[in-house]
Amino acid sequence: MDHCNLPSCALNRQVTTVIIRNKMDISDRHCQFDVCPNSYSPKAVHRPSGCEKCRRTRLNNQYSDCDSVVGKCRTYKSRAAKSRYVNVCAVVCLLLLVGGLSPRSAATPYRSRTMDRQKRSDENSLWGNPCNYTDSDSDSKYTSQNAERVYRQAKFSFEEAAKYKDDFANKLFTVSSFEELSSTMGNNEWLRIMPWYRDEVLPKDKVLDSSVSEEAMSDLMNKIDDVLPSMFKSLKIVLAGLHELTESLRSTDISSDANLSESLNKSVSDVRNVLCYFYDLMKARNLKIYALDDSEIPEITEENQLSVGFLIYRDALNYLEYLTQVFKEMEKNVH
Repeated sequence: MDHCNLPSCALNRQVTTVIIRNKMDISDRHCQFDVCPNSYSPKAVHRPSGCEKCRRTRLNNQYSDCDSVVGKCRTYKSRAAKSRYVNVCAVVCLLLLVGGLSPRSAATPYRSRTMDRQKRSDENSLWGNPCNYTDSDSDSKYTSQNAERVYRQAKFSFEEAAKYKDDFANKLFTVSSFEELSSTMGNNEWLRIMPWYRDEVLPKDKVLDSSVSEEAMSDLMNKIDDVLPSMFKSLKIVLAGLHELTESLRSTDISSDANLSESLNKSVSDVRNVLCYFYDLMKARNLKIYALDDSEIPEITEENQLSVGFLIYRDALNYLEYLTQVFKEMEKNVH
């Protein structure tokens, strides 16, 4: 029995068919052939009639017909058979290389960086890609300037958003001031009830127009890298909330108030700039960035539009003020 040495790429396949052929006896006689009556090919396929030493080369099953019969009785040359099988194996290996598959990769789906980017791109680009980066992300090393940029933009965004807080209260709730509105709306929470919230993200004793104690800020700086991912996602939800509030108010009388509508749109843009600088800082410190799915954004309906709208605006002001204090401290004490 003759064997051929198969290439390793064929032997490493999970499922491999190897054909081993018995050496045929040498015969000096010639066989007479009859035309096969069951042939479906344009040319006649012959079946051996009187030659006893012409043998089948395939398994005798229901699918074997005239094509499985040796057409001629001739001396079997193992070198030619070996050459044919090696050529078949070479073709198989070539197909594997062209298809980009290794023997072990056929059963494993191919995952590319493009697929990963497509998965990430499912997040709304308003907060998922605040800097409008393309393929080149921010990859600079962290310096104190990263914290300074977040601090300055957060301070600016807070001051700009606070300018129209009385107008916000008067136009939507017909009360004279935001302080009056806050006293009537109660102490319901919005940002602090998010699943990823932890106390360092926005301490419970932090209220609008107040600062966190120096001791609490010092403790935060000691574990700042552990807290920043949750803080970053919290800023995402603040941006998403302001955006949803602005969109929901378009169908109300606020759409006719150019000043308030413009102010809310500007706050969305300002907070997005804070998120962009925050994103650069996160990349520079090589920290985990959590995505914000649409399902995590609380829904604003006609029934809760005003009550939820107040909570979003109030927590946006309070959180921006808190970020101002955090990143000013980080600029000075974290390297």
